[in-house]
Amino acid sequence: MKRFFFLILVIIYSVNISKGQIGYSPVVDSLINLITEESISNLDLKLSGELPVLVGGDEYTILSRHSYDANNAIAAQWIYEQFENLGIEVEYQSFGSLGENVVATITGTTYPDQQYIICAHYDDMPSGGIAPGADDNASGTVAVLEAARLLANMNPLYTIKFITFDEEEQGLIGSFHYANMASGAGDNILGVLNLDMIGYDSNDDNMLSLSVNSQSIPFSQYFTSALEIYEPSLDFNFISTTSSDHYPFWVNDYQAILCIEDWDDFNAFYHTPEDLLSNMNIPYFLKMVKTSVATIASLAMDLKMTMSHDPIQSSPNTNDREAIFVIQSGYTIPTGSNAPRLYYSLNDGSYDFLHPFYVTSDTLKFIIPGQDIGTKVSYYFAIQDEEGNVIMTLPYGGSGFNPPGTTAPPEVYDYFIGDLLTHQYCSETLPKTINDLENTFDTIYIDQNAVVVDLDVNMTIGYPRVGDLDIYLVGPNGEEIDLSTGNGENGANYVNTTFDDEAEISIIDGTAPFMGTYQPEMPLSTFTTTPMGGDWLLRIYDNESGNEGTLVSYCIEMMYYTETTGIQEPDIKLSTLYQNYPNPFYQSTQIGFEITQSDNVTIDIFDMMGRKVTNITNRHYDPGNYLLKLEAGTLSPGRYFYKMETSDEIVVKSMTMLR
Repeated sequence: MKRFFFLILVIIYSVNISKGQIGYSPVVDSLINLITEESISNLDLKLSGELPVLVGGDEYTILSRHSYDANNAIAAQWIYEQFENLGIEVEYQSFGSLGENVVATITGTTYPDQQYIICAHYDDMPSGGIAPGADDNASGTVAVLEAARLLANMNPLYTIKFITFDEEEQGLIGSFHYANMASGAGDNILGVLNLDMIGYDSNDDNMLSLSVNSQSIPFSQYFTSALEIYEPSLDFNFISTTSSDHYPFWVNDYQAILCIEDWDDFNAFYHTPEDLLSNMNIPYFLKMVKTSVATIASLAMDLKMTMSHDPIQSSPNTNDREAIFVIQSGYTIPTGSNAPRLYYSLNDGSYDFLHPFYVTSDTLKFIIPGQDIGTKVSYYFAIQDEEGNVIMTLPYGGSGFNPPGTTAPPEVYDYFIGDLLTHQYCSETLPKTINDLENTFDTIYIDQNAVVVDLDVNMTIGYPRVGDLDIYLVGPNGEEIDLSTGNGENGANYVNTTFDDEAEISIIDGTAPFMGTYQPEMPLSTFTTTPMGGDWLLRIYDNESGNEGTLVSYCIEMMYYTETTGIQEPDIKLSTLYQNYPNPFYQSTQIGFEITQSDNVTIDIFDMMGRKVTNITNRHYDPGNYLLKLEAGTLSPGRYFYKMETSDEIVVKSMTMLR
């Protein structure tokens, strides 16, 4: 891969957007389970020169895949013979003096003139005698070969192209040649999945990056839905880079995405002789290959639908509520007991289901019975094809056949029958100085048992060069979003600036001084339906030296509904967990708590990923106040959560460690 300048791409999905979904299929599930750590490691070791290969009946060791090294032609022939041995039609596409793309094709049975492409470049850097390139980019090439192996004996509805490009490292020469030729010939390419460096994950966070442009968002949604279904432990972020083989397809107006390991955890052995399989994360590599193959297999078999729904909004309306579900699919939708369903539950109880009362070719309508004030209603949709080969839910991730959707997705739609309330909460600990190359923290604690419906953030910051500032909001659930990072260049100040998802202009497109209302870089709707009570942390990082400023004000405008209504017994608080002090801390901090009756108290520390780091107490305490000390020890700098659990209560607070 050639690594150039890249731009973070923020993609905000509005609540009613139509989203293409790949559905769960037992056929695809069985298929990708044939991919193993052994199968991908064996291929990678051969391409990276650690195992010999047979080419034309002779044994070779591929010590380098630099485009101008003789070994690269050996690699191309070996790849060619892998396709050939699978019985797949394959050809060389030559260009320049040495360049050779290897192109294999399985022709679709129903849509032969419409094609999907899974691709990777097989050449490598550096130009010295040894260039193994196990990650860059034997890893992507391995995924292409595994996809070909598993689809070789199937009869896909769409044509599938398996392509390994040459001379990517010299400036995307091979992929530009192919994409330009395809465009000139009028090829109907529905989507391109480009795989480049998919095996390195040094911090085991299972994060990947997707490079997407605006026209490729629909295609990217198929990849992310396959990820959510088949490898939900993987997570992703969006970037936009032109430095790999998806870019020539963008230039030719095709949908294309790049799947790559997390850009913020880039391979430390990139373009060196140490780019070896032993320096890769094999379980992560396996997940990346499985997700990629699941995506292309599902698309080849047309296991997809486009579904949309405008979620029902919370209100005091106690009447029946109509839920409209819109689908676009080539499948015949069954009737009878396997017809589409809406599942709903009341106050987190068990699910009941409804069949639609109204059906057209693409629209289904359901009626959810009216409920009393104080009721929380959760619901989701489920649909399967008539043959029972594919199941889809909205929201995504549910399963169950005949009838569809008997297993709920991990997230569902919610609405509440009750009054919506609004309130502004403002910090009482300001002003605070913003120092060079340091984090500045300020917290608003909200003591309210309620659920977030909508929120806006307002702040005033006096600072002479706001392009130096990265501003984040962290909710009580630990979720952190970017409000504004590096915007405003040499301009000064945020003046009564409001971040609001419904604003007309993004903060990225604004000009300092920032005055008025802007969309944040990441949506505040991330916090919708989450608990409102707890710490709302504003974090400001000054990423350049030479300037100081002041956080003058920080407020949150919250729209919410309470989770309980009616007459309640007085709330007798049996335990209290105090904010640690100091916070942030360096070497150590103290955590205090109070209990009013004898009880067992457990306090655990968790990191931002929800992983337990340590336990600081787990024993019986008599009524009273207690103070415990936490030593930083081997903790890394960052944000942590501490949870106190007694027999009748669980309380969580956050803290930050600095170095």
